[in-house]
Amino acid sequence: MLKLKVVSRRFTDGEPVTALDKISLEIKQGEFVAIIGPSGCGKSTLLYLLGLLDTPDEGEYCVDEDRVDRFGARRRADLRNKKFGFVFQSFNLLPRTSAYDNVLLPLQYGRVSGAAKKVEQALTRVGVWNKRRNWPNQMSGGQQQRVAIARALVNKPEVVLADEPTGNLDTKTGHEIMALFGEIHRSGTTVVMVTHNPELLAVATRVITMRDGKIEKDEIIRRVGNDRL
Repeated sequence: MLKLKVVSRRFTDGEPVTALDKISLEIKQGEFVAIIGPSGCGKSTLLYLLGLLDTPDEGEYCVDEDRVDRFGARRRADLRNKKFGFVFQSFNLLPRTSAYDNVLLPLQYGRVSGAAKKVEQALTRVGVWNKRRNWPNQMSGGQQQRVAIARALVNKPEVVLADEPTGNLDTKTGHEIMALFGEIHRSGTTVVMVTHNPELLAVATRVITMRDGKIEKDEIIRRVGNDRL
């Protein structure tokens, strides 16, 4: 479970701007949460804070029973690698590295045993095992995103965080990627996704609408494990 009550600021032209304004949020295991809202409303800031890529300026953040906002950098990094998988709009693959080795990276960081089998399972699960020797520039955008998803899944995280995962893809490929996220969620993984595209909300169980650093609306649209209400 993820639970936070935070304020987060950033600097624009040297001036502090409140990116998250007294956000109070709880995400339960097994949810598929879509975060929507206009550019600059704080969606990505919230996602990075949830994934321990950023820390709040005020307030607290708990992962399960731990106050992770009090953790040091090494302890945050260890938890981030074990608990979370990340998928980004720009894929964030190492350019001169094969698909196989890109997916292997989180396992090397964590010194996980049986790494080769885990990489094979992850790439096979997303349908690109046959691209394992390819560099990113030898693959389509959809194939690169599948590799990025495999990298996010290889450690079997409890939570996958996705920032505009279809933003650089055509409509057909985007729907294929969203179907893959639906399958990931049905397997029991919690998914939190930032998106601008309301068409991609069909697989979500909950939609959070943000504006000006605040949560404007928080709506359950489908119970976990049940049909849409």
